[in-house]
Amino acid sequence: MGSDDAADFRSLRTTSPVSRRDQFRRLAWAGVEMTLYRGSFHTWSRWRAALLRLFGAQVGPRCTIRRTSRVYYPWKLSMGADSSLGDRCEVYNLGPISIGERVSVSQEAMLCGGTHDYTRLAMPLVTRPIVLKDDAWVCARAFVGPGVTVGEGAIIGACAVAARDVPDWTIVAGNPATFRKHRGRPT
Repeated sequence: MGSDDAADFRSLRTTSPVSRRDQFRRLAWAGVEMTLYRGSFHTWSRWRAALLRLFGAQVGPRCTIRRTSRVYYPWKLSMGADSSLGDRCEVYNLGPISIGERVSVSQEAMLCGGTHDYTRLAMPLVTRPIVLKDDAWVCARAFVGPGVTVGEGAIIGACAVAARDVPDWTIVAGNPATFRKHRGRPT
């Protein structure tokens, strides 16, 4: 790599793809998240929903949001009614994340809406949306990667890694997450 190439590489790796406005909003949110959000009483889900809404999230009624859950960019989150974010779950929403109604994101699960293009030397950030359709369940410590759609009523088993779409009313598990069985639609 020549000196000009090295300078170009350093420039690409040190320039943030995040706007100054979003950097400021992220900093303000981090302060609120560390104090008012995490410091709130454990049953105050409506308070945490209100804080998320204040920063641009769309949060439906009756959502359960645990105080140890983490949301990176509230303005890129939408949650339908009766959904939940469990203890220590991570919503790393570099890309938009849409959570339907009656969805459970269990403790320590991770929704990761960003990755890097490893085929390019500077490895630029790549963001893709994540969609969790109605009645889905992301079990404890499961990982949902960028661009994944979890179908209606689908279940991602504990510690599974979902790097591809999960069809409606199926159960997947393992790393990588693979089909285990169909889940009958509850009556």
